Amino acid sequence: MDHIRSTGGGASPLSLVSWATVVAVLAGAAYLFGAGLAQRWLGAAPAVAPNATLMPVVEAAPLAQRLIPGEPVEGVLGEQDAHLWEFDGLVGQSVTVEMWLHPGSGSNLEAELVVQLFAPDGSLLNEETGTLFLPPYVVQPSLQTGGAYRLRVAPETGAPGRYSLLVTVSEPAERVVVASTAQPRLTATPPNNGPAEAAPPGLFIWPTPQRRISGWIFHDPGNPGHIGLDIAAAMWDPIASIADGVVVFAEWGGGYGNLVIVDHPEGWRTYYAHLSEFAVEVGQEVRQGELLGGAGTTGYSTGTHLHFELRYRGRPVDPQMYLP
Repeated sequence: MDHIRSTGGGASPLSLVSWATVVAVLAGAAYLFGAGLAQRWLGAAPAVAPNATLMPVVEAAPLAQRLIPGEPVEGVLGEQDAHLWEFDGLVGQSVTVEMWLHPGSGSNLEAELVVQLFAPDGSLLNEETGTLFLPPYVVQPSLQTGGAYRLRVAPETGAPGRYSLLVTVSEPAERVVVASTAQPRLTATPPNNGPAEAAPPGLFIWPTPQRRISGWIFHDPGNPGHIGLDIAAAMWDPIASIADGVVVFAEWGGGYGNLVIVDHPEGWRTYYAHLSEFAVEVGQEVRQGELLGGAGTTGYSTGTHLHFELRYRGRPVDPQMYLP
């Protein structure tokens, strides 16, 4: 049998193949050995098995924006937005959360939204839904613990658009006796920027020339959620401040329509809603009996009247108990 000879005195092709195989095996072994040492020495993570269960990635909770009770804040809600607000509360304090929505600011007239109040431990304390014309209104009578409370404001349907939010934190209301036989003394002319004649200081007066109830009363049996008094008024009737104070809100207030809010001494606050126009601006000091605006039917209203609210230390009280 003839032997296979290589030319030029070199190794045969078969020998070259054998040596290549040996080199490849040794290289693979060295790689595996080196990888094992690297994993041991450097602490490399082991490979994940194909059927292993991976831990879910937990996204960080959105940061809440701080607010100061008694100072209004604003935001804009789109269809997919949710806003978190945070404030401090103490044991025994009551919390009132009010909202106003501003139509025409990218809002949907059919939009609905929800306001949720959470305790410091994350538990849900209160939840109210509302619409553009009847915004959510939250009252938490007494806090059970102190700490950072959170409000979540989010759309249910549609895009609510721009909103104003006011949180009032206060001690539980106490009955304060205010007695008076004073009559409201107002100008008979349509609203203007001049003040009406002032009544004696220190006593509440009626905010309208008429002293007749024309609709729902406080916590009316037909509408238990009604926290004000519907007082009869003709279009453009002068609406006056019931006591000395400072205007803290004077613009569109959602379901309230054109709304004026006045802060008074000793923790009192009054609301004058559905006005036809304004005669005051935010920050303006007003005297008792001074003109705030004209009666109207703006907002969620079925006819001309004044929706009047009286609050003491953040809590709505029955105006009929305090008006003369």
